[in-house]
Amino acid sequence: MGGRSLPIIPVALSVLTSFLSGIALLGTPAEIFEHGGLWMVKYFMAPIALIISGFLFIPIFYHLKLVSIYQYIELRYNSPNLRKACAIAFAAHNLIFTGVSIYSPAIALSGVTNLEMWKLILLVGATSTIYTTIGGLKAVVWTDTIQAVVMYGGLGFVIIKGTIDAGGIGRVFEVFAISGRLENTLRFNPDPAQYYNIWNAVFGGLALWLSLYGLNQMSVQRYCSVKSVQDARKVVWLNIPLKLIISAMACYVGMLVLAYFYNCNPLETGEIDTLDQLTVLLAAKVSENYPGLTGLFIACIFAGTLSVVSGGYNSLAAIIFKDLIEPTVGHKLSAKNALLTNKIIVFMSGLISTALAYSAGPLGGIIKSSIGLLGATNGPIVGLFLVGMFCRNVSTRAVTVSFIFTIIVCVSLWVFSFMEDPYKGYVLPTNSSIEGCQGKSFIETFQPSTYDPHYGRPGTSYVSRISQLSYGFISKILVFTLSIVLSWVMPPKEEKYSSGRKHSLTLFGRQKKIMKPMQMSIVGNVKKESLKL
Repeated sequence: MGGRSLPIIPVALSVLTSFLSGIALLGTPAEIFEHGGLWMVKYFMAPIALIISGFLFIPIFYHLKLVSIYQYIELRYNSPNLRKACAIAFAAHNLIFTGVSIYSPAIALSGVTNLEMWKLILLVGATSTIYTTIGGLKAVVWTDTIQAVVMYGGLGFVIIKGTIDAGGIGRVFEVFAISGRLENTLRFNPDPAQYYNIWNAVFGGLALWLSLYGLNQMSVQRYCSVKSVQDARKVVWLNIPLKLIISAMACYVGMLVLAYFYNCNPLETGEIDTLDQLTVLLAAKVSENYPGLTGLFIACIFAGTLSVVSGGYNSLAAIIFKDLIEPTVGHKLSAKNALLTNKIIVFMSGLISTALAYSAGPLGGIIKSSIGLLGATNGPIVGLFLVGMFCRNVSTRAVTVSFIFTIIVCVSLWVFSFMEDPYKGYVLPTNSSIEGCQGKSFIETFQPSTYDPHYGRPGTSYVSRISQLSYGFISKILVFTLSIVLSWVMPPKEEKYSSGRKHSLTLFGRQKKIMKPMQMSIVGNVKKESLKL
């Protein structure tokens, strides 16, 4: 926890960079190049999620003085097993997510540099593992601060020089409009079985950012590492403009690569192997006459990735130790051995994530492989927190059944989507020509004329075509609704009295209320029984 006395600005920058890996810096421009501006809408929901987190979630977590946010699950639902299940689900999700985060810059950089991909994966995995093992959260926060400066600098250079080379800001927006990307943003059909629409960009985006900035171990651990709840809220308020600026820069880079490569698509000429390599190729071209500046952008990509994976390892150590090891053998460990155990967990997490990065290729593009998995595995866990905070009379049995059912449903949706791949080959056209490519040969991307690929390939199942950006929203609604309904059949027991605590575990019970003598007697008896257990 960094001694719970870390300074505000470095912590704010650490929160910012914790989710700005190569997934965002490389995947976002590729997504805009491929499918248009709907992906931008998602970023506008981040400030709303941060405001909600600052007012609703931070006071609860901060006053409880938790190390692992899943300690809340046990306190709220009086269920150690549910706490462990959430911790295991988070660990599995986080290992996969950090693996994809390591893989994303490696695949992009290997296509435009002379470094082999396996070396790049090993470089990122080894570096982040070593400094996080040695330095803990303090190392993560201070390296994140430096990396944030590098990220802003690298993106800023590419934007300024790239805009000049592409013909100016007017040309960038003109190409965005004439290419059909602007029109493709205006998808208002509410049918969930399409690639994206405005509704899942709004609600799915809000659900995504709540799961990252409000109810995520990596974020909450940083909020609770400052001196007071007021400082924790300042960290959130600082992140609103910082997040908007870096998001706008990443989205603009997407429009910029479109304008720069519109008349000669490098994927069609064979210059790159995947659209995730577009941004690095742009950086290499606009900085070719400026020695060292290509390296600055490559450092920018690596900085984002190191921030995510190091924070992920540190959070994994907190979760695995506090939720899985300490309840069984932790009381037998000395402070020295507990520290050593945490360092071993970090080191092993780094090894596993690096190994998973080598097998991330079959998952598809960077955005596809991260968003679907995040919604399917993390969404149901966030649903448990929302139910616990907003519903005082749900039962542990009801939320457990709802959680397990939702996990099965959402993972099944992701598996169907992965197996059938209904949007394979769905890319909006560019305008490659012999003149634009300066005589180089190219193979124009095939565009189907008998159906709209935005709604998936004919013959694929409806469930496989449900937008992956919807998974997080669907999972939260499922857990929330089912928990309330099933609580009528399986009513709550002692867990419903948690709202009588000084720092309540439910949102609407936080203010101290005067209880009748009978209510006080009931709460006292529950506490006695808890002590016996």
